[in-house]
Order: sequence, then C-alpha cells, then structure tokens
Amino acid sequence: MKTRVSATLVLSLILALLLSACASPAAAPATPTIGTPSTPTTGTSSAPTIELLYMTHNHAPSIPVNEAIIAEFEATHPNVKIIFDNAPHANFEQKVLTAFAGGQGPDVFWAGDWMVPQFLDSGIIAPVDPTAFGVATQDEFEALFEPGSLDAFKANGKIYTGGISEYNTFSLIYNVDALKEAGIKPLPKDRPITWEELADIATRLTVKEGDVIKRVGLSWPFNVPIWTVLIQEPMLRQKGGELITPEGMPDFTQEPMVAVMTYLQKLRQADAIDPATYTDLLQDFANERSAMIFGGPWAVAPLKTMNPNLNWDIAPLPQFANAKERVTTLYAWAWFVSAKSSPEKQKAAWEFVNLLTSKQKEWWEKVGYVQARKTEIDGKPLREYYIQTDPRLATIFADYAYGKFEFRSTKYFELSDIWTRAQNRILTGEDVMSVLRDAQAQAKAAMTD
Repeated sequence: MKTRVSATLVLSLILALLLSACASPAAAPATPTIGTPSTPTTGTSSAPTIELLYMTHNHAPSIPVNEAIIAEFEATHPNVKIIFDNAPHANFEQKVLTAFAGGQGPDVFWAGDWMVPQFLDSGIIAPVDPTAFGVATQDEFEALFEPGSLDAFKANGKIYTGGISEYNTFSLIYNVDALKEAGIKPLPKDRPITWEELADIATRLTVKEGDVIKRVGLSWPFNVPIWTVLIQEPMLRQKGGELITPEGMPDFTQEPMVAVMTYLQKLRQADAIDPATYTDLLQDFANERSAMIFGGPWAVAPLKTMNPNLNWDIAPLPQFANAKERVTTLYAWAWFVSAKSSPEKQKAAWEFVNLLTSKQKEWWEKVGYVQARKTEIDGKPLREYYIQTDPRLATIFADYAYGKFEFRSTKYFELSDIWTRAQNRILTGEDVMSVLRDAQAQAKAAMTD
C-alpha cells in the first residue's frame, strides 16, 4: 500500500513539473534605470537593487565625507545600495589585489597611481565610461581635469580612472625661525635652491647636545618605500636618469643613481639627516625636532593645528646645480571601477565616481585632499580657491608644473623595497657601489620571479 501511494505521489510530482515547464516564461527583469546625481529620482521602483562594494583605505577625516556622498547618491538612485568598506591603510593595495584574487573584489575603489600596471596586468580595472560624466568621448572626459593629471592612468589609448581623489606633489617645508637663528635668510619662492645648498643649510640647522641630535636639519620617512621613490626619483631624473630603462628593466648601478646615493650618504655623514631621530613627519616638524621636511598640500592644515605658533614657510623642491631639467614629483590616489563587475554595476559605479569627483570643496575643507577635476568655487578657479585658504600653497602649486609620475612597473613594490633597503645600507656608511650592485642583482631576480 505504501509503495502504491509513493508511486502515485511521484507521478503527480513529475506531471506538475512538466506542466510548469510548459508554461510561458516570466518576463525578464528590466534593465535598471540609473538616474544622474543632478536629477533626483523620487518614489519607489520595481527595478532590482544594484549593490556596489566601495573600498577605500582608512583615513579618519575622509570617512564622513564618503558617507555623506554615498547617502546623496543613494537618495537619487533608489535602486543602488553602496556598501562602504573602509580598510586599514597598511598594505591597502595588496588587500585590494587579494580581494580580487578571491573573487570578492570591490566594484569601486581608490588606490595609488603606481598600482595601474599591476591592475592592468590582472585585468581588474575598466576603462572610463565618459557618458557617466556628461560627455560623449574620452577626450572630452580628459578635458574635465587638470592637464597631465590623468597621464598615469592611461594605457592602450584608454583612461582607466574616473578621477583623482588626491593629487599631490612635494615641496620643501621649513622652519623660518630656525633658519633665522642660523643666520640664513628665508628661502626664495620664485626659484628652487640647489640640493648642494640644501645640504649646507640642513647641516647648519642640526642642533646637537654632545653626540645627541636634538633637532635634525632635514627629515622624511626613511623606511617607507613610496617615500624613497617620491624623494629620490626626482633627484635621479634631474641627473638625467630613470630607474626603468626603455627595455623595461631597472638600473640601480647607473651613474645618476650613484650620484644621488653618494649625495644622501654625505648628508648623513654631516648629521644633516638621521633616520634614528624620525618618529612622525608632521609631528616632528611641529614639535621642532626637525627643521625641514618634504610635504604636499595635505600638510598645511594639520601643521596649523598641531602648532599654531610655529613660523614656517614653503620653498620649491630643490634641484641639482647641474640638473638636466627641473623635475619634481607627482603622485595620486584615484577612483577605479572593476572590470569584473557586471555592466549594470559598472554603469552605476561610474555615475557614483562622477559624484565623488564633483565634491572638490568638501574634499579640501574637510579632508585636505587636492582635486584635479576643474571647477570654480566661490567664483574662483579651483587652484585660486585653494591658495586663498593659505597663500603658502602657491609655492606648492607652482611645483606641479614640473612634476612627473613615479616609474611604471608590475614589480613596483619589490623595486621600491629594494631601493629603500639600499638607501638605508648606504646611510649607515656602506660602500655605495657595492650596495647598488647588490640592489641590481636583487632587482633582476625580482623581475624574473
């Protein structure tokens, strides 16, 4: 009896499934309609929700700005939900790569320009969609930004970013009173001093009690690889060198590199610099433990807060007396969209990036990030607006014109780490050429790994 009932139930189930399969298919979901930030969409919609994962590194002032922009975007795009992942700053780019390798990469994220070769090699970033920015072509999109600011994000005739979240160069920031006490006049703003002059000034500004340095003449984060590149690569280029040869291989033993490293070793031997005294770039300067530092526009607001009474100013980045050309540095954090995301997600993501890049005033006033997308604020072009907040910024902005982005390589992290380790050995007094030969061997191994 049980067998007969079971058979009947099975037959009934099969019949029901067959009837269901023969029924008319349901209509496919409509493609989500993504409104523009300037045209709020009200009411409810039956379109399916698009969920975007937005990933940034942790920088406390940027969190509320990001959250406010997300809320604004979601209010005008009711079918889009943005999940905000604010990851720790340390090794952030590697975390992005790891997330993609595990199939859980973000749809929108920011990262440094030096990551572009690795991102392209991994196939994880999409070329920009100009229509999301209200223009029809890539050339029109590029015209929305400061000339040259997107150069680091170009490859194969395409632009792989929707805009820059933080656009920087380095200039020389110095303690005016420290120079005065040493009998040195304020540094010129209309021309850079030479690295040779800087060496003399930094040596004179170092203050010692016995063998203990109480104030060092010049300082930067010596153990941070990106800082090694940002400080030394302009010096290398001023001498006519490039870390990466036209064949795509690093060259640590070239004469310009030897000259730069020899210069740094002499700075250390004169106690003009001392890695052992370094704790924090801005805090050391604000507390007068260092007399000069390198920094960008991001340094201005924090320094005024850390020590309102400190008398400091800004000079152009130094150049070698025999420089082939005047060169400063450029580096940027930018917004990317994942090539792994669906077309619907990419469309929404680019429109979100359009909104992110249109908040120039908020990024500056609340975070201190310089933007590259052109606009007028309070009736002034963007850079004039920045400078009115602190006239000292004019010197930094003049240095942008001579800036070049960092070297391009899928082995950026390995090479910058090799460079830093070589620098630190040389600063301890090791033979420059021997150290650079070791660095070259390590670089060759890294490139073939």
